[in-house]
Amino acid sequence: MAIFRRGRILRLTSISLLLLVEGAAAFDPARYQPADLDVISARKPPVGRGVDVFPARAYRFDVTLASRAAPCKTDFLKWAMQTSGIEQSQVQSIPISRCIKVRSAKGKVLSVFIQDVLTESLEKEVPQDGKLTLYATLIYFGQEGPGMIVNEFTRPQTKQQARQDCGCGKDSHSGGDYSAPAGTPLSVMEDGIVVKVEENEQAIVNIPTAGQCGRYVVVKHTFPNGRTAFTRYTHLGRLTGKTGKAISVGLQVRKGDNIGEVGSKGIFHFEIRPLETATMDKSAAWTQLYGAEPGMDWSRFGTVDPQTFEADVFGGKNVTPASKK
Repeated sequence: MAIFRRGRILRLTSISLLLLVEGAAAFDPARYQPADLDVISARKPPVGRGVDVFPARAYRFDVTLASRAAPCKTDFLKWAMQTSGIEQSQVQSIPISRCIKVRSAKGKVLSVFIQDVLTESLEKEVPQDGKLTLYATLIYFGQEGPGMIVNEFTRPQTKQQARQDCGCGKDSHSGGDYSAPAGTPLSVMEDGIVVKVEENEQAIVNIPTAGQCGRYVVVKHTFPNGRTAFTRYTHLGRLTGKTGKAISVGLQVRKGDNIGEVGSKGIFHFEIRPLETATMDKSAAWTQLYGAEPGMDWSRFGTVDPQTFEADVFGGKNVTPASKK
């Protein structure tokens, strides 16, 4: 299910949470691999009364809400989180006291843990038997099935939402739109260097797929295998980084560093533009507009779906020797 569609506005309640796989970084939906809940839950339980605990794995599932959040026992979960390699301080900093029940595509009902900060939003936004997508961390597998924690959820867009657009892309939408409280810090996807800082709230980028995006920051990421991608963070308020330091061109940033804050509209836009020859804009119009501005190189390359872009694979981090042949 592609959840970043033209003009879609998503709610990101846990944008600044300490997420269980990503450390103290902003919520990154691209880290959650698509999976079939029926397939995972069909795994045979450990022999006897045992439990398998393994390093945390991030998945996303399309499910139906079978019952709302209710108190549940979490003592074993917290032990399993530490056993899986999550630091004790992080376990203690994430309030989890409730579970929800969800129904898989084949009708199997499972209980999953959910971060307390999400329960109020879930109550308001998803009706009983409503469809939703869960972004969850799988911690263990026991006799009653998988032990998972919900870190975020989204629900299918309505027709009205489908017509909304943040304005950042005139002819075709060029990334993902999100809603978050003004002032929410946004973090960088990967290590990189800042190549463009637009401080003018009314700035207009003339190419059709860039649009009028207010204040924005562009970061260039060069991966171990030599490939390059640009990320752009738009509709920002304060352009402040780590420890409140101002963002400027040439600034070296690390994955998870703050790149700015959500602006007063409560909407921000995120896009990824791999440096690919196939999508390069070689038109005379682009050259006339930006050919003499190195900081605008990002705008000549096409965007990809943030939901499906895998930075590790793109950068060669997860390529095995066998797969290179």
